[in-house]
Amino acid sequence: MAWEQTAVLVGILSPLVGTPLAMITLYLRAIRDQQASGISMLTRRIQTMESAIHELVRSAADFEREYTTKEEWVRESMYARQRLERLTELATRIQVELENGHGVAAQIGRMAAAMTDVAAACRQMTGVEVESEGSGETTGESCGAFREGGSDER
Repeated sequence: MAWEQTAVLVGILSPLVGTPLAMITLYLRAIRDQQASGISMLTRRIQTMESAIHELVRSAADFEREYTTKEEWVRESMYARQRLERLTELATRIQVELENGHGVAAQIGRMAAAMTDVAAACRQMTGVEVESEGSGETTGESCGAFREGGSDER
C-alpha cells in the first residue's frame, strides 16, 4: 500500500471512527460534569449537616447547663430540707415562748397588772374607797387626772 491508498483509507474511515469517538468524548465530559456537580452538591449537604451537628452539640451543652444533674438536685433538695427544718424549729420555738409567757401574751399580762397597780395607787391617793357588801370588790372614784378631764363615768 502506497501512501495514497493509506490516505484514502484514513479519509474513508475517519468519519466512521471520528463520529463515535466525538460522541464518546462528549458523553464522558457530560458524566464528568454531572459527577462534579453531584460532588459539589454533596459537599454542600455535608457542610450543612456538619453545621447542624455543631448547633445540636451547642444546644445540648446549653441544655446540660440549664438542668442539674441528679447529684446536684439531691444536694439542692437536702439544702432546702435543712432550711425548712430550721424554719420549723424557729416556729416551734416561737410557739413555746408564747405558751410559756415570754412572748406578747406575757407582755400584755404585765401591762394589765401594772395598770391595775396604778389604779390602786391612785385610789389610795384620793382616799375614797367604798367596799361592796360581801363581794370583796372595791369600788371608788378614779384618779384625779381622769376626774379633771371629765371622762370619769361610773
